[in-house]
Amino acid sequence: MTFSFSPPKAPANPGAAPVAHLHSLGRVQALAVLLFRDWFEGPAGRARAGDLFRQGLGSAAEGAILQWADFAEVLAANPRRPLMRHDLTCTCVGADEAVMAHVLALAAEGAREDAMLILSLLVPGDRLLPAMHAAEQAGLAVLRTAVALDRDRHATLH
Repeated sequence: MTFSFSPPKAPANPGAAPVAHLHSLGRVQALAVLLFRDWFEGPAGRARAGDLFRQGLGSAAEGAILQWADFAEVLAANPRRPLMRHDLTCTCVGADEAVMAHVLALAAEGAREDAMLILSLLVPGDRLLPAMHAAEQAGLAVLRTAVALDRDRHATLH
């Protein structure tokens, strides 16, 4: 009896490898992944992301949008390698998306050292401190938005 095994072909960029399911993430991480995907889809995606912040935060959304934009800019301008994201409709989460979402969740909780360690997977060391500052601000913006959206969703349930 012979056994043949052919491992699946690895993605060209390891940041695209699926590592989780969107529904298995916490609300802050899931929202961060969806915002990340939308933001880098171009002007229409950035508009959708802005609308989501506005839906959750109302008049406080403009500051949150700027904080998210700063974080996205840091990631786009200074990555260790090209960052990967999955399609807007994809239910799996890629490695880069999971790392980014985990960094934001940790930063929002105040776990700065852990967040910075993980963020070092995405940005080079000389850009780590500015990226961490942006992650802290964006993480809090995503957290506030997720809490507000969740509160609004539960307010309509009996």
